[in-house]
Amino acid sequence: MAPNRRAAVMLAALCLSLGLPAHAGADAQVAQEALPQQDAPGLTLALPSYEEAQQADAARPGGAPSGPRVEAARAAEEAREAAEAEAALVREANARERATLASETGRIAAEREAQMAQYREQQRAHDEALTAYAAQVAAAEAARKRWQADVAACQAGDYSRCGAAPTPAPR
Repeated sequence: MAPNRRAAVMLAALCLSLGLPAHAGADAQVAQEALPQQDAPGLTLALPSYEEAQQADAARPGGAPSGPRVEAARAAEEAREAAEAEAALVREANARERATLASETGRIAAEREAQMAQYREQQRAHDEALTAYAAQVAAAEAARKRWQADVAACQAGDYSRCGAAPTPAPR
């Protein structure tokens, strides 16, 4: 057999043994001839069918069949799981941040309320002090006006409104 024909026959035989459609250009009869016969001397291959190979792969520990599509699906699944894990971590971090923010907001609000209460107390004390000062100023002003009226009356001749004469200090 010529080398090219031998390769074509082997490919056709392989396709036929796996239950796949025969290779284009390969004759099914030629492929049947290429398959080793039970009574023929030499090498015989006992290959499982495609379905049997898939079942054997699934039953094997670590299990699923391999191949480019399976590897791509496995990689996509791993990427999806990694993305979900990262999203879970982000959600957890966001929840912690919200809890911290809520406690900080509560602490700041309580601190502000305490400051406002202190300010209101200081304002009330200031208002009381201003009222007391205004009352003292009004009393001093009234006393000054009475004194001025008494002085004017005393100078006009009403000696009952004159102040008492100072008594000399004892020696």
